[in-house]
Amino acid sequence: MTNSKQLKKLITLDIKEFYSMIPISGSILGLDLGEKRIGLAICNNTRSIATSLKTLNRRKLLEDINIIKNIIVENDISSIVVGRPVNLDGKPGKKSQSIRRLSEEINKSLSLPLLLWDERFSTNAVEKLLISELNLSRKKRQKIIDSSAACWILDGAIKSLSNINI
Repeated sequence: MTNSKQLKKLITLDIKEFYSMIPISGSILGLDLGEKRIGLAICNNTRSIATSLKTLNRRKLLEDINIIKNIIVENDISSIVVGRPVNLDGKPGKKSQSIRRLSEEINKSLSLPLLLWDERFSTNAVEKLLISELNLSRKKRQKIIDSSAACWILDGAIKSLSNINI
């Protein structure tokens, strides 16, 4: 069982700290944690391409964690990026605090480096893209919006990781 001090070392808001915590290569799982659904995305081993994986309908927390654990094992995931909603001024709000607590609960079981990444406007940006570029109906958008938002979040993080000069 991971104690809270170790857990804090595994969860960060800083991309450079996250970079120092993860292996040089390896897939990263992106999560968009919503109240009703969890969007999942994955990047390739070289961290150059993020791809939507699936959307999970939320169940009990332990069931959600077990599904995520299986995805981590099946895809040889080395770390996790979770979208963290922040207010326009960049400060965390109530939703952000809830996501942080949920991320801590998830990571108690997973014990992988986890980055909380600013997801401001990710769902809105993806929805606009799905409407303007793909002209998808509301029903079709609803099926893929969460995994697409997770992909957007993960893509932003892997682009930032690739720009770190150490």
